[in-house]
Amino acid sequence: MDAYERIKKKMREQIEKFNQWAMNMNLDNTPVGLYSGRMGLCVYFYELAKLTSEKRYYAFAEKLFDDVLNNISENMVNEPYGGLTGICLSINYLLENKYTKGDPNIMLKNLDDKIIQSLISNRNIDDDKRIDLDAIMPVLGSLMYLTIRLQNVSLSKDEQKIMQGAIIENINLIESIQVDKFVEPYFFAVSQYFMPFYLHLLQQTYQLNYYNYKIEKIFEELSPHLLYRYPLNKVYRLMLCYEMSEIASTVGSIPGWNDHTEILQQNLDILQIINSFRNKQIFFSNGLCGFYYLLRKMGLEKEYNDLLLNRIADSEVWDQWPKNDLALKSPLNLFGGLPGVILTYYHILYNSNITTFFDFVIRHYF
Repeated sequence: MDAYERIKKKMREQIEKFNQWAMNMNLDNTPVGLYSGRMGLCVYFYELAKLTSEKRYYAFAEKLFDDVLNNISENMVNEPYGGLTGICLSINYLLENKYTKGDPNIMLKNLDDKIIQSLISNRNIDDDKRIDLDAIMPVLGSLMYLTIRLQNVSLSKDEQKIMQGAIIENINLIESIQVDKFVEPYFFAVSQYFMPFYLHLLQQTYQLNYYNYKIEKIFEELSPHLLYRYPLNKVYRLMLCYEMSEIASTVGSIPGWNDHTEILQQNLDILQIINSFRNKQIFFSNGLCGFYYLLRKMGLEKEYNDLLLNRIADSEVWDQWPKNDLALKSPLNLFGGLPGVILTYYHILYNSNITTFFDFVIRHYF
């Protein structure tokens, strides 16, 4: 057995050990949400069943799905990380992609209404208050979720108008507040850089073909600020460059944008970025796995798949678990734990063209 086969065998054993542990856990005290809870595990086992064709994973995912539906609280916070938006996003994905049966417009109706009501009566964003971007990010997540739901052609006209109204109202509110929307986080995290996320929301709203005159005006007002932005973190630079290019291809030529995206692309060495991630920094939320799906979104990943596979397999994280699972914060965490890493490992290993939940999240959400 050569070294490559030994590594694969070791990884299979580690992954099987983790899966057995997760399936035998008492999850009653585990949160219900997406990023670090039962909804995230549900997505994990559905995706794992699809990638590996293991029926036992599908059966466990079905059990988790029913459990989540039975434990959604009316008082749940409206945000994508551990709250209602993330759960609805996941349910919508699983139903639309036929992982389980059901009509999203029926199953999500009451939950959508709760999200919309929360946005309309939102008091987290108010131009009379001193706020920061952390208060706006959950709102962006909910607005992005509504743009995804609006792509469902079976929504009634009234439902469409209500969702569109909530998006319009909150975009206007975001534009009215006094906060630095261009600040760059100190460290890489898939969901923390406001400006590419906001640009993506504006583009998704524009593609729904309503309120376009206002969106074009916002792009015009953002333009002089964007043309002076040069993120220090190269992943963020890549993200900003990509979103600006996507908007230009959607809306049409915007003065100065093509020249600026060319500047942003200079000295962006993908190999160098991959090697800059530390040994333990492999998770989806803030590491190599998240960067892999960003590369997939941009169509740049294939050249680096073998390197990414080796970096994931060689990480010390596998040696720490289960000896020191506190080092992972939570090994059950889909975004910041082992489930997201395992899905990414299998996806690269099988050189799969399957579109995964993380592809969906990256392409339509961030």
